[in-house]
Amino acid sequence: MKKSLFYFFIILILFISACTDEDAGEAPENTNGEPEYEAESINDDIIVSTSSGDITEEEFYQTLKDTYGEYVLRDLVEQKIVEGEAESLNINEDEIEEEINLLKEEVGAQSDEQFFQMMQQQGVMNEEDLRARILKHLVLQHHIGHVGDITDEEIEAEYEKGEEVNARHILVTEEEEAIELYERIQDGESFEELAVEYSTDPGSSEDGGELGFFRRGTMTAPFEETAFNQEVSEVSEPVQSQFGYHIIETLERNPFEDELEEVSDSLRTALNNRKLAKMSVKQEELFDNIDIEVHDSQFEHLFQ
Repeated sequence: MKKSLFYFFIILILFISACTDEDAGEAPENTNGEPEYEAESINDDIIVSTSSGDITEEEFYQTLKDTYGEYVLRDLVEQKIVEGEAESLNINEDEIEEEINLLKEEVGAQSDEQFFQMMQQQGVMNEEDLRARILKHLVLQHHIGHVGDITDEEIEAEYEKGEEVNARHILVTEEEEAIELYERIQDGESFEELAVEYSTDPGSSEDGGELGFFRRGTMTAPFEETAFNQEVSEVSEPVQSQFGYHIIETLERNPFEDELEEVSDSLRTALNNRKLAKMSVKQEELFDNIDIEVHDSQFEHLFQ
């Protein structure tokens, strides 16, 4: 299946723009014509002098650090992690060039200048920024698969799973607790009773974890995928989402009333959304698998 313009927007939406490190250069030359600001009289630590006072390099740096430091530092750490993962996966410059050429073709750019103007309109600052975004996309794509490349067979299989399912779950914060509860269910304890006692989901715990019928797109992607993919009466191992760890039991399944052709587009969108969500989760996993030691007390909390 030919990649579509949808792929282009995925790259732009998925990846946080890297902050450019514009060179501050040398201290600006005095342009106000006043002799007291001659270059030889300026202290090396002063980067701007005004008749109202000086701005030192330390003051400038600390202001940038306080204002944008967390964002820039996280972005730089993420870039290092992505580069390391790309190296271990043997992703090379040729693959990045191939993706750039694909984007040029997809957006109909007639020249490099026009292409990068179009990229800037979408929030891509420069070629370096674009290459960093593409590298991250290639890394995540290696783990998750191509976003947008949904086959007819996948859509048909998804159609067979029904239009909506009824499920119940137990939601807890810690993985260790989720594993213990899953094992207790496998040993024969009541799912419903455990949900009432342990689930932290206030909307379902009193009902034994039951959520009622829901369609695709109404639940977080990892939860939705599990609930639709497993068999009726099957209980999942703990599934992680942004809310914690879920143990999910699929209770019932309702088939589609519409024909496959009528719902294929919505199913394709649902499957793509799941892949996007998986990319987000995988990105966090890459962080979790790296030892990060922060040596500046101002940012000690950032990667906890």
